[in-house]
Amino acid sequence: MELRHLRYFVAIGEEQHYGRAARSLRVAQPALSRQIQDLEEELGFKLFERLPRGVKLSEAGKLFLEDARRILQEVNEATMRAAQVARGLSGTLRVGFSENASWRGVVPDSFRRFRERQPDAKLQLQPAASLAQFEAIRSGRLDAGFVNFMPKSDPELDQLRVAVQHVELAVPKRHPLTTVTKLRLRDLTDVPFLSGFRGGRARRSTTS
Repeated sequence: MELRHLRYFVAIGEEQHYGRAARSLRVAQPALSRQIQDLEEELGFKLFERLPRGVKLSEAGKLFLEDARRILQEVNEATMRAAQVARGLSGTLRVGFSENASWRGVVPDSFRRFRERQPDAKLQLQPAASLAQFEAIRSGRLDAGFVNFMPKSDPELDQLRVAVQHVELAVPKRHPLTTVTKLRLRDLTDVPFLSGFRGGRARRSTTS
């Protein structure tokens, strides 16, 4: 049994006439009759009772018509859903992000624009460090991620720069670091500092 058999049967069942159904389907009437005969042989029972003018559904045909309509509707809906996924209009997008980049700027703005433009799509957000995001993308647990750095060479990952993060170091006046003209991360070795403000609280860190 093929979908065209169901479409032909539904058209005849609704028209109660082979000729009108053939015209609406743009199919030759003899070919339409053969398709219904093949369907009846496969099912093992008659779907129609032939009348001098037209046909009428048998009792089994009436029940089969309800199911055939439902099946065709489900196929159409499944096709529409799949087409939306193929065009990126629905489905689920899994995105990772580093928490210190999520407070403002391109990351939250991107999430907001995505929800506005793709209201039927689901957005699953996963906070994670950059290294953890790389592994999740490689394994397929994430589709993409906003990271703070990228490996110099990784054939499994593509990258697109979306923003440059500006970071400043604040120290008291006359602090030894104020004499350093070009500050590097290793200059902060064993120096306690506050970083990662979140929810109004700061985290104390040290480098080593």
